[in-house]
Amino acid sequence: MDKDQLIEELKKADLFSRLEADDLAALLGIARMRQIDDGEILFAAGDRATGFYVLLQGKIKLYKVSADGKEYILRVVRNRQTFAEAAAFSGLTYPVFAECMSPCQIVYFDAKDFRTLIQRSPQLALNMIATMASLLQSLNQKIEDLSLREVTARLCRHLLTRARDEHGEVTDGVSVQLETTKSALAARLGTISETLSRTFKKLQQHGVVAVDRDQVTLLDCDQVQQVADGDLKL
Repeated sequence: MDKDQLIEELKKADLFSRLEADDLAALLGIARMRQIDDGEILFAAGDRATGFYVLLQGKIKLYKVSADGKEYILRVVRNRQTFAEAAAFSGLTYPVFAECMSPCQIVYFDAKDFRTLIQRSPQLALNMIATMASLLQSLNQKIEDLSLREVTARLCRHLLTRARDEHGEVTDGVSVQLETTKSALAARLGTISETLSRTFKKLQQHGVVAVDRDQVTLLDCDQVQQVADGDLKL
């Protein structure tokens, strides 16, 4: 990937959108691109947070490990998304593990170098604030889902989010690929595998979704949305 191609890819990340040409050129000067193998751990919980990343290609899971060794996936990072920026700017340690779920191409930005750029670019500073606000909103939504919504509603909300991420517009018949095992998805939704399996079965029996291994088809998006919002109980 040449410099012009890298700039075009970085501009698609929310953090780097609307930047002027001079800012993008300076950004390129501190960017460090890497190829990472499937299964490789990029950083571990407790490692010193020296910088943050942009994923150009592939999938990366951010997760924590409980005292008894169980893995809890907090987020699956997708193309052109940034991650670890909050930890990097705290000056402390990474709170999670980051592991590649496929061969990945990433860009690394050193936190100290990036701070220097922020001091010179008001737009970059505004973008960073917006990115942090979006992350906080996502965490607040997760807390709300786990504390106030039933498992069926949490699952429907997750499926709608995945469908919008993959396809943009959500219509009847759209399919999404589950990015993790069902046991990992269950943990992410705050439940257990058996309950998740029963929930999928219930949604299928009501004609809301169809499940074929790790592919889920939304048959009735209106009902999926109503269940996600808590307006429809199945």
